[in-house]
Amino acid sequence: MASKIKEIKTKKARWLDIVNADQDSLKYLRQEFNFEAADIAECSPLLQRQKINERPTYVFMVLQFPTYSRETGAIEPSEIDMFISKKYLITAHDGRLKPLTDFFTLCQTDTLASANIEKDEPILLLFKILSKLYNYCYPIINHINLDIDNVEKQILSKAEEETIIKVLLVKRNIVNFQKTLQSHYGILQRFSEISGGLNCPESLRREFSFLLNHTKDIWNTLVNYKDTINALHETQSSMTNLKINEIMKTLTIFSVIVFPLTLLAAVFGMNTVESMPFVESEHGFWYIVGLMFCGLGVMLLYFRKRKWI
Repeated sequence: MASKIKEIKTKKARWLDIVNADQDSLKYLRQEFNFEAADIAECSPLLQRQKINERPTYVFMVLQFPTYSRETGAIEPSEIDMFISKKYLITAHDGRLKPLTDFFTLCQTDTLASANIEKDEPILLLFKILSKLYNYCYPIINHINLDIDNVEKQILSKAEEETIIKVLLVKRNIVNFQKTLQSHYGILQRFSEISGGLNCPESLRREFSFLLNHTKDIWNTLVNYKDTINALHETQSSMTNLKINEIMKTLTIFSVIVFPLTLLAAVFGMNTVESMPFVESEHGFWYIVGLMFCGLGVMLLYFRKRKWI
C-alpha cells in the first residue's frame, strides 16, 4: 500500500483515507480496486467539477466544501473525492477539511470512536462524514455574519478605503461559498436515488434528506447575506459619491468666489501702464484691493442668496 494511504478496517467496511494523493497512491487504487481511469484522474490536486458517477461496482462522487483562512480572512474551496461501494469507502482530499481529518484520526486512535463505527456500513460512514462537513459550514456562515455586522458599523466610522476592501472581501467570500455549494443539492439527491445499490436502508435514506435540507438552508442564508452586503456596498458607494460631490461643490464655489480677484489681478497686471487707472494714484494699490474685496463680497452674497453656502 502507498505511504500516503491510511486505512481503518471494521466488521462491515474498509475506509481508506488519502491526503494529497500522489502517483503511487493513484496507481494503488487503480490496481487494487480497478477503478475507471477517468475517476482516478479526478483525484488530482487541481479542483475538479463537482459530480457523481454511477459505476457497475461503485459510486464516484466529487464535492467541494469551504475552508476559512484565519491569516487572509478568505474562504476557499477544498475538494473531497469519494469512492463508495458495499464494502469500502475511499476519501481523497488535500487535508484542509478539519472535520474529516479529525474524524479519521479519532476513529484510528480512540477506542470508543472506533467501537462506534465498528458495525457501520460504508454508506453510513459516508453519511457521518458529510454530516460533520455540513455542520462545519455553519461556523463559517456565522463568521460571515460577524463580518457583515462589522462592515455595517465601519461604514460611518472607519476610513473609506479600509471599509471598501472589507466589503469586497465579504462579497468574494460569499460568492466563493456559493460556488462551492451550488452543486451539492443535485448531487446528493442523485446519490440518494441510487443509494439502494449500496445497502442503504430506508431509514438512512431519510437521514440523507436532512443533508439536503442542510444544503438548502445554507444556500438560502448565503443568498440573504449576499443581498445584505450588496445593500451595504451600495450604501458605501452612495456615501462616497456624496462626499465627492461635497468636495467638488466646495472647490467649485471657492474657485468662482476667487474669480473676481483673479480677474482684477490679471487686468492690473497688464503691461499697459499709461492707460491703467489708479496707477499714478498714491493710494492706487489700496483702491485695487478694495475693488477685489467688493467683488468677493458680491459673490459671497450671491451664493448666500442662492443658498449654495
